[in-house]
Amino acid sequence: MAFKVIGSLNPHGAPVLKRMILANSITSVQLDSIKIASGFADLGTAGALVFGHLLAHSTNEGVGLNTTGVAGAAMGSYAGTYLTASDNQTVGKVKAECDISKNTLYSAEESAAIGTTTGSNLAGYTQDLTDEDTLNEGSALTTTGQYMGWGVDPKDSTKAVVNIFESQVFGV
Repeated sequence: MAFKVIGSLNPHGAPVLKRMILANSITSVQLDSIKIASGFADLGTAGALVFGHLLAHSTNEGVGLNTTGVAGAAMGSYAGTYLTASDNQTVGKVKAECDISKNTLYSAEESAAIGTTTGSNLAGYTQDLTDEDTLNEGSALTTTGQYMGWGVDPKDSTKAVVNIFESQVFGV
């Protein structure tokens, strides 16, 4: 997992949950950054507003999954990764349960050594995604970015502590 939940800016610490049907033909992993595209949960991309982070996969009825979604996968093979079918939006309707809170803190993987770009290791700098599970270390700025930085993770000096900054739900 490239993103890891490590705390909250809210003293109560609870996530804000929302379930959305996943887009067709994508492989999603728990804690991936998620955006909403054309009404469906899709993998986060650079420059797109962040909807939230995937906490769990479930059926349309809210039941946990028991396979990976790959054709012929054994029962019990689900381990936090799921491949949606090409008709998931209309037939399978497997959903992503997402934490959409801007208060959740994450330890996040960087695309290069943290601190290479001035500010990527400092509080108050923002960064965009490289892909759904990695921050773009070279995008550190004091202006808007998808994630607000809080410095280096004290438990893993290769990662940054961040929270969602540019939210599809709550704005910037």
